[in-house]
Amino acid sequence: MVFLGIDDGWTKSPEAQDWLVQHKLPFTLFLENDAVKDNYGYFKTLQQAGMTIQDHTLTHPNLAKLTLDQQKAEICGAADTYQNVFGARPTLLRPPEGGFNAATQQAAAACGLKAVIMWHAKANGGAMQFQDGNQHLLPGDIVLMHFRPEFLQDMDAFMKQVQQDHLQVARLEDYL
Repeated sequence: MVFLGIDDGWTKSPEAQDWLVQHKLPFTLFLENDAVKDNYGYFKTLQQAGMTIQDHTLTHPNLAKLTLDQQKAEICGAADTYQNVFGARPTLLRPPEGGFNAATQQAAAACGLKAVIMWHAKANGGAMQFQDGNQHLLPGDIVLMHFRPEFLQDMDAFMKQVQQDHLQVARLEDYL
């Protein structure tokens, strides 16, 4: 199994939404509230297609540079908003830019989140990018992707890599 988390939410293309709804894959959406608040309906449609809404903060700061109280405001603010808007409270946090520290873990726990999620590979610019010298996906890898103009090219690169590595996409929340 391999997992895909799609971050932010700035680009809301109808083509990406159509692809996601048509394929109904169990992706995890780590949404930044500033990026999605102008069109929650776009992401409600994705949620109804089987994707889960998780926390990527209100404004996308480097959490490691904030105080504990500032981190709580960012994390709890997004979690509270998503609970109200999407009807389910996030349980996972993806820290923006991967910046986090012990205070982030404390803030996430205080906000009711269960885990801080990082990544092992990225689908970016229509290609896969790997960490740790790998050239393919490994079982259990978490892949990072973004809602960007090149979304469909990134998704194509990800899906081809999954197939090439003989893996299946699974819902991250089901394995934590």
